[in-house]
Amino acid sequence: MTIPAIGKSIIDQSVLLLNRPFVKDSVKKIAGSFTFAFGLLELYDIYQILKGRPVVSEVSPTAPRWVQISHKVIIVSAKVSLVLSAGVSRPGVYLISTLAGSVFSTEQLTRYFGTNTIFAVNPWHPRHVASIAAVILAAPAFVQSVYKGFLWLSHSVQQPSDTASNGWMDDIKVRTMSLFNIIFSRPVLHMGNAALLRPV
Repeated sequence: MTIPAIGKSIIDQSVLLLNRPFVKDSVKKIAGSFTFAFGLLELYDIYQILKGRPVVSEVSPTAPRWVQISHKVIIVSAKVSLVLSAGVSRPGVYLISTLAGSVFSTEQLTRYFGTNTIFAVNPWHPRHVASIAAVILAAPAFVQSVYKGFLWLSHSVQQPSDTASNGWMDDIKVRTMSLFNIIFSRPVLHMGNAALLRPV
């Protein structure tokens, strides 16, 4: 058996294992719990920012203005992504559905937003729109993480300035949580599943 054939066999077995209902549901529950927790941390982080803490922690005030602005936009987008991801996680959907159900009837929600079903049936449901928006907003932080990873590997990375200490929620943690959310997001898992199950 050749190495590519062995690799394909391992991938095929992994896909079969991960597509078992119990395994798939367990992964969704665990990932959803982490995603929801990240969103709660980010909400607390936003509260601290509103109280006057700096938004970013890695950009030196002596950096060019465009670097400061672009970095701030990337981190703010990632922060919004973390909150959106928490809202579309299993605990988040349950919480939002409970709150919405206490104000609106099921018929009213269905009339305004359509049925809360899979993406293929109703791609414009707020849950799916928020999932896609969360991935798009986290994408710049993902690209920045890859860039900083290459800098680190080449040993040319500069230490972030300590003039804007952010306490626990520094920029690298925001990017790391965003990366986790991208990997386990509904759109990415759906695309990966479709690609792996496609016959070749």
